[in-house]
Amino acid sequence: MSATLRKDFDEFLFASVGNDANGNPVTLLTVLARLGVDPWEEAADLAHLSREPAMQRLASRLEAIPNGPASPADTVNIATRLIALLHRSPPRKAASPEAPRSEAPQPPIALKPSKKFNVAIYWLAGLLLLLVAQWALSSRPAQPAMDTTITQSPGQ
Repeated sequence: MSATLRKDFDEFLFASVGNDANGNPVTLLTVLARLGVDPWEEAADLAHLSREPAMQRLASRLEAIPNGPASPADTVNIATRLIALLHRSPPRKAASPEAPRSEAPQPPIALKPSKKFNVAIYWLAGLLLLLVAQWALSSRPAQPAMDTTITQSPGQ
């Protein structure tokens, strides 16, 4: 199987080709897999061909399946419909590593801290404030005890 299963071929590969002998729907992906062809590689190859050669190649694939379309006209109609799905949008071009980038360099993205991170910072700041307050209050020197003894003056 192909290393990359491209999503842009999904509509083409999962399109209905018809029904099997039991009346179950058959997709192009199923047809290609039954023929022993990698569906994504075949779709990529067909996408690189122009419409007419791609349609002829797909029609020959459809004719090769057992219990395939009833007539050659059905085969051509199915192939035409499927190739229209494949050639609907222009194929994506892969960026070449040698090609110079025409885009201006992007500035670094400033990451916004998450809400959980902000809450954690506030909790830590509050805890630190409580610890400093406890230390400040507990590290005061004890005041000397008041002398409460009564002393008599010498003349009384």
